[in-house]
Amino acid sequence: MKLLSSLTRKLFVALIAVSPIAMSSCDDSDDTPGGGTDRYKQTVIMYMPWSGSGIYSYFKRNIEAFETAITDNRGLDGNSLVVFISENGSSSHLIKISYDDGQCLRDTLKSYDFATYDYTAPDGIAQVLGDAMACSPSDTYALAIGCHGMGWIPAGTNVETRAARDAAAAGQVHQTRYFGHSSDVTYQTDITSLAEGISRTGVKMKYVLFDDCYMSNIETAYDMRGAADYLIASTCEIMIEGMPYAEIGIDLLENDLQGAVQGFYDFYSAFSVPCGTIAVTDCSQVEAMAQVMRDINTAYPDGIDGTDGLQDLDGYTPTIFFDYGDYAAHLCRDESLLAAFNEQLDRLVPYKACTPTYYSSITGRQTAIDTFSGLTISDPTENPAVTAAKATTAWYKATH
Repeated sequence: MKLLSSLTRKLFVALIAVSPIAMSSCDDSDDTPGGGTDRYKQTVIMYMPWSGSGIYSYFKRNIEAFETAITDNRGLDGNSLVVFISENGSSSHLIKISYDDGQCLRDTLKSYDFATYDYTAPDGIAQVLGDAMACSPSDTYALAIGCHGMGWIPAGTNVETRAARDAAAAGQVHQTRYFGHSSDVTYQTDITSLAEGISRTGVKMKYVLFDDCYMSNIETAYDMRGAADYLIASTCEIMIEGMPYAEIGIDLLENDLQGAVQGFYDFYSAFSVPCGTIAVTDCSQVEAMAQVMRDINTAYPDGIDGTDGLQDLDGYTPTIFFDYGDYAAHLCRDESLLAAFNEQLDRLVPYKACTPTYYSSITGRQTAIDTFSGLTISDPTENPAVTAAKATTAWYKATH
């Protein structure tokens, strides 16, 4: 289960040059914790590790957009924002963003060397998150991960990507946050490693937001069920601009997840390429959904007869990510069992939104969304790159 992400050293200087920087201890802060106490209400940790691609300038815009939200709000309302960002494959920094006298300030709290802090492994992830928590004591914590994503698919899996198509049609496709698997698996992180790293901090995240493609899937939700209360993610590719933090930043600080979904939908409905999908998954409902799915798979062990007619939500051939609700509707012919599934699905996905179409940079075109449950599933995929791997997921083992 792979997450990828990127930065470049040259542009990192531009990111931090707009405000005074000081190497400081965790005690130095311009923020005021909520309620006059020594603790913030919530800290949001923006987590942007290295992958070696050219997405960094958009990360910079994301951080600036979050600062715009804070400035427009005239502060963080007793909350805190901390950024972990890599300037190259070996060097990363932890930066505290505070608000003072009408502007946001950035303070570098700590620097990391990849050889010492391997942030693709559980211990390294736990170290980074633990440092952020120590520098920003809060009642709750949330994590926003900016990177490339390939859903539940294991690190190192070679899935055919759009590279050849892009070379032939340079400038004719819109960029998204998915550029294909990185050739350097050194900086790829399995979802299970992320979940374990979070768990080792001893703190359950209020939510994990994946500002990455394909991360709203039931397989990932099952792996992350013990690490977060909620997941916020897209079923499809996310345009390269990513989450509209200027519009939803305060919602994220205040845990207004419904507001964040609405803000995302409003932004991408008016976007130059009006394509966007988003959903909130309640991790406390994942186990119950696994039980319902196990009952369905027991009743229909042969699965479905082909995937024609299923709602696909990617540009792959064959499709990897199918709409979860649509798959269950095609698989389960027992009305009462399907009703139980739909009732649990409503509990599992309390908020969701999608534009009439989704965009894939793999095909370079928009595809209609006729049904949308907020989650995908890969059980019916016939893509040879992942057919063996899907049977090894914890979700598959729990439901078959």
